Amino acid sequence: MSETDQNAYLGQAQAADTAGSVNPILFAIRQQMARMAGAALVQVKAVSATGLEPVGFVDALPMVQQTNGRGMLSPMPMIHNLPYLRLQGGKSAVIVDPAIGDIGLAVFASRDISNIKQARAPSGPGSHRIHSWSDGLYIGGFLNGIPEEYIWLTGNGVKVQTKGEFSVSASNATFDCNISTSGDVKAGSISLTEHTHSGVQRGGGVTDAPE
Repeated sequence: MSETDQNAYLGQAQAADTAGSVNPILFAIRQQMARMAGAALVQVKAVSATGLEPVGFVDALPMVQQTNGRGMLSPMPMIHNLPYLRLQGGKSAVIVDPAIGDIGLAVFASRDISNIKQARAPSGPGSHRIHSWSDGLYIGGFLNGIPEEYIWLTGNGVKVQTKGEFSVSASNATFDCNISTSGDVKAGSISLTEHTHSGVQRGGGVTDAPE
């Protein structure tokens, strides 16, 4: 559609919005609805309070841009300090913090949540605003790429992939299975593949099975 055709179509739509007795009311309703924040795909631009800290906030940019009456696009303004979701129950949590560039969903509370964000406790609304872009919450994990670090529940097993260290801190660890490794195993400073025994003589015999 050419720019001339677009302008003609927009002019007809605007005329239809104001024609008759019902259309002006519907136009006014649509104008009010357009001011209400519901849910939006956003991209993370900044993250605060990550790791072993209380759940933090993100700054995010809505991905669906605005259009003016001539059909021209312009970016939406940044949304600041959206609390982000962490899978947590009591003192137990899975910590996967959002990262810059992530795509996720911002949903917006029906009332002002600024006081609750400060107190992290039940509070009164900070103002009389409703359905505002200022009262967003971030839920991550939409339309993102292939992860390089993951825990994968395949249906036939569990796969853990990381390029860094896999560290477990617990009072005790029990494995009810066979364990195979392509690397070494150490107990303290003793290597399973490289440790030696002193005070023995070489010979052609073999030891008994372990007791």
